[in-house]
Amino acid sequence: MFGSAMLGVDVGSVDQATLLAYGAWIHRLKMYPYFDTAHYLLVTCEIRDEMSSAAGMFSRKHPLSCWLSTMLMCFADSFLASFLLGEPLITPFKRHDDILLATLIWYLVFYAPFDAIYKMTKITPVKVVLSIMKEFKRAHKVAQGVSHAAKLYPHSYLVQVLVGTAKGAGTGVVRPIEQPCLMGNLVETVKPEAG
Repeated sequence: MFGSAMLGVDVGSVDQATLLAYGAWIHRLKMYPYFDTAHYLLVTCEIRDEMSSAAGMFSRKHPLSCWLSTMLMCFADSFLASFLLGEPLITPFKRHDDILLATLIWYLVFYAPFDAIYKMTKITPVKVVLSIMKEFKRAHKVAQGVSHAAKLYPHSYLVQVLVGTAKGAGTGVVRPIEQPCLMGNLVETVKPEAG
């Protein structure tokens, strides 16, 4: 009720033209840097949560591994879409401004004094706003993925749906692959084997 009143739309009278207008509005939003920042913050905090108490020690002993893991998850949608479309997997790294922003956020989440940035993202109202912004970003990525696949494969609707899904759910698909690699290093750091 509150959301529909804010937008000035009666939920019962939403038609296709209204939905298309809102979809076009979301598609025209500039994602960089605000919506991208929300996405990178939430993904980086999820990675730090997975490491739990060993996050500080792991990120200091293996900063490159921690950074690579974070970049893999921040750009998982692009890696997955590039893989599905047969494009170079390095494609997500061609935009240096995105890499710099994600690196800055990674640094602040793992190394900020008193864990200020990490703790700030755990405050419920802040997390809600960041999550809403991330969902706007997800909707934009799905539309972008479908558009890109439609240019390459105009008559293959299955490819368009798969690439759109990969762009929208990239982190969730790549996480089971990334997690054992990261956790293997984490276990080695916390409990080193003799020998």
